[in-house]
Amino acid sequence: MKRRSIVYYLSLAIAVAVLLVWPLGSSAPAQQSTGSSPYLGALVREYEVISMPTASAYSVYTTNTATPHQVWYRVYGGDALFRQRMRVYQENAGPRPMNQLPPESELKEEITNNNATRWFRFGSEADVFTYYFDGDNRLTAGSPWRDAFGVKVKRTRYANGNRYEVAFEDQNSLDDFDDLKLEVVILQSI
Repeated sequence: MKRRSIVYYLSLAIAVAVLLVWPLGSSAPAQQSTGSSPYLGALVREYEVISMPTASAYSVYTTNTATPHQVWYRVYGGDALFRQRMRVYQENAGPRPMNQLPPESELKEEITNNNATRWFRFGSEADVFTYYFDGDNRLTAGSPWRDAFGVKVKRTRYANGNRYEVAFEDQNSLDDFDDLKLEVVILQSI
């Protein structure tokens, strides 16, 4: 009887330890906000729109390890002929070459339409991180996903960080760059 209770308590202790340690080893997705938007402060500078006709993803990153940063993002619409998907990756490393995404283990969020969403946000980080926003589309619900044919980005600098308007194109003719549109914000003071 005493031996059975020792085995029972030992099993219970192992189960509790596993339940406590498991979340620490798994990567957590970005958290959806309660509806508030990131506070950027005063406008500092607007940059020219950049078109990247061969890009299928866009990355933002920070190399300032002294000041913590936080990334927010949201889909704010799109006018597409095809089904859209946005995948978000977070990697504790500098940026990769264009169109090279991190492994699937770094995938944090997948949104499979271009309907407007609330803001999502990652926790505050104080190291070199790169955040990848990958736009895909497909012709029908049963067809495979294919990469976007191009990306257009507008960057705006504010007192508390940068705001990026990112728009993906789902046709090879690169007609309008408005099929999947998102906003990305890196909060990090100057």
